[in-house]
Order: sequence, then structure tokens, then C-alpha cells
Amino acid sequence: MEQIQIVTDSTTSLSKEECDKLGLICLETSYILDSDLHMAFDEPEVSEIEFYSKLETAKKCSTGCVNTNTFETCFEDIIKTGKKVVYVGLSASLSSTFSNAEIAMNNLNEKYGEKLIAIIDSRCASYGALILIERIQELALESKSISEIESILTEEAKTMSVAFVAPDLSFLFKSGRLSAIEAGIGKLLKIVPIIFVSESGKLKARDRCIGMKLALKKLKNDFVEYINTKKHKRCYITSCNMPKEVDEIKNYIASNTEIKAEDIKTGLIDKTLACCCGPRTIAIFCL
Repeated sequence: MEQIQIVTDSTTSLSKEECDKLGLICLETSYILDSDLHMAFDEPEVSEIEFYSKLETAKKCSTGCVNTNTFETCFEDIIKTGKKVVYVGLSASLSSTFSNAEIAMNNLNEKYGEKLIAIIDSRCASYGALILIERIQELALESKSISEIESILTEEAKTMSVAFVAPDLSFLFKSGRLSAIEAGIGKLLKIVPIIFVSESGKLKARDRCIGMKLALKKLKNDFVEYINTKKHKRCYITSCNMPKEVDEIKNYIASNTEIKAEDIKTGLIDKTLACCCGPRTIAIFCL
């Protein structure tokens, strides 16, 4: 049985304490807010909720990825303990973080002459990556090799249903994750689109709704259909402090699918991702 260490990054929307509890090694992404650089776990006394308020009035925000050297050092330290590595974090299409992890993996697999590291493209972020982490843990308990885990999870990630609504599309435009045309139309007409992950893993706006209320209604109806049609077993929801709306979605899904309300994990979107999607965002992930 291979000894496997799961590595992720802070865009899973898990706190440092939650990562430690799950036995994960979590590498920090970074963000710049009004010219001040922060690492993801900086200022733990500043809650996500307080951060979202700052984001509402921020004049500038941007994000930074985990670099190749950080990945390579982390991976090699694990290898030296006799363990193999499986990494899953932010989607390959949303950040250079994935490609940096891939470079580090290739360098070390070549250096040691065997496959000691596998990386999985989550095709998403936040609790979508968490769902895949939980699957890795399950497969590891079944004594699957890292090659088997990589193969299984790469295919399962393609079947995941992922979508979110963000009332202020300017954040997605500024971070380069949505076109100027799509963002501009949304702002001009007060349209709130549902953002889906395309087959290539990129973000695409569709089902354009007038206002957040209609967008959330469409979102929860779509996910009930996805869960029932695709036979999803897990459904997790994250948001930038939208507790009432999240509870409504959770209860609606629980009332119309076989997934129980107590099994739908909810949480807050991490600070790095919040800089990309903006305040008042709600995201759903199902597998």
C-alpha cells in the first residue's frame, strides 16, 4: 500500500486549521488589495466577512499563484519521507498555479526516475476541490496507487457540476477570467448570469437573468436537475457571506433530491478567490 500525502492550495476555501485536521499540506496563494500584498493565511484575525466588506470599497485587487520552486520544495520534502504525492487545487484554466505544479512534478519524477507525484486538474476551485480531496482519501483507503487515483479523479472531475452567480462581474473581468463584453453587458443591463465551467475548464456566462433573485432561482433549479440526472452524491456550497440565500438553496436541494440537508457542506469563499469573483458570490459544486 502506497503512503500518500495530499497537497492542495488555499483556494480550496479551507482554513489552515481545517487543512491540518484533514491531514493536508496547503500551499498559500496571495492577493493584493489596494497595493498591499498578503498571503492567503495572513491576518487570521481578519475574518472573511470583514474582508468582503473591504473588497466592496477596494480600488484595486489582484491575485498571485503558487510558484514552481515552492511546489518543488514541498513535493521533494514529502518524497524524502517515503510518501508519494497527489496534488489537487485550483483549475488549470483559472491560474498558473496548476502549470507550476505540473512543472515541479515533471522535474521530480524525472529526477527520481519513477512516478512519485500525480496532479489532478480540479476544473474548479473552492469546495469543488474539497470534494475531490475527499475522493482521493477514499481511494487511498482502498489501496489505489497514485496512477490509479490520477486516472479515476481526472475523469470524475469532468463529470462534476459547477456553477456560480456573481452580482458584480467587474471582478471576474479584472482578474482576466471573463471577457470585457460579457462583464460590460452585465453591468449595463443589471444582468446576473450563471457562470458555468465549460468542457475546457474555462468560465462561460449563460442563462442571463435580470437580478440576483432570478439568477439564484435558476441556479437551484438547474442543480436539482443535475443531481437527479447525473446521480450526484455530494453537493457543497460556498459564498461570500450570503447565509440566507445559501440556506434556501441547501433546503431546496435537500427537498428535491436524495441528498440530505445535513450532508450539504457550506462555507465561506477564501480571500484569494473572493478577489477574483467579488463580494456576494454564491457557488455550488456537485459530484
